[in-house]
Amino acid sequence: MEMKRILLAIALVSFTSILWAQETEAPRSQAAIWKSAEDAYAVGDFDGAIREYKSLENSGAVSSSLFYNLGNAFYRKGSVGKAILYYERALKLDPADQDIKHNLDMARVHTLDKIDSVPQFILVEWVRNLRNKLSSNAWAIVSLIFLAISVALLLLCKFGRSTSSRRFYFIIAMVLLVLTLFSFLFSLSLARQASGNDTAVVVENIGSVKSSPAAGGNSIFVLHEGTKVKILEKVEQWSKIEIQDGRQGWIKTSDIEVI
Repeated sequence: MEMKRILLAIALVSFTSILWAQETEAPRSQAAIWKSAEDAYAVGDFDGAIREYKSLENSGAVSSSLFYNLGNAFYRKGSVGKAILYYERALKLDPADQDIKHNLDMARVHTLDKIDSVPQFILVEWVRNLRNKLSSNAWAIVSLIFLAISVALLLLCKFGRSTSSRRFYFIIAMVLLVLTLFSFLFSLSLARQASGNDTAVVVENIGSVKSSPAAGGNSIFVLHEGTKVKILEKVEQWSKIEIQDGRQGWIKTSDIEVI
């Protein structure tokens, strides 16, 4: 009888220990979740990969690599709208990444809406393309390098032996200071773009764009998943949007997701 009590006590203690260990099990690290997502993607379990990557996103993780991988998983799953959304988010953080640009272009091939954009002034387009050659952090580093060289040249200008050499150092320093300013402005512009929330992607199969923010409003055109829009304003569950050709209208906010 005494032996049965001892065995019962041991069994109860073991069972309690197992439950306690399960409840107090340490959460997985981000590296472990990332590895799990990569493994799921490698074997074609795209839903599993999305679930793991989304858990990282929901925990507050933000990176172009995370959004790029999510875009890849959604693309392989066949969710074009979500794929474009995450490629756009990745490109927003790293506009110079060629892999992101390539995959985004590949995903856009599968969209139904082929909208011609309003022509941009060629100089504006050139400046924007130049700005997007580097990331915000990279432009900030470039501006600091230009500034340091400018300061060094101004010191050489002050202590130069001849008038011609001082003039040369001064001119180069002024040019570099101008480049410093432009680099800083590029960095600031990209940082503001990354934190902005005025662009979105249609994620529903079909989104009806209406003339007013009401279900009874006239439907003026239809957008399909993957189309990028600019958000102008919001009224309750409606968002006023503008598409690339300049047309505007109201769409349900639930039909789009902010980049």
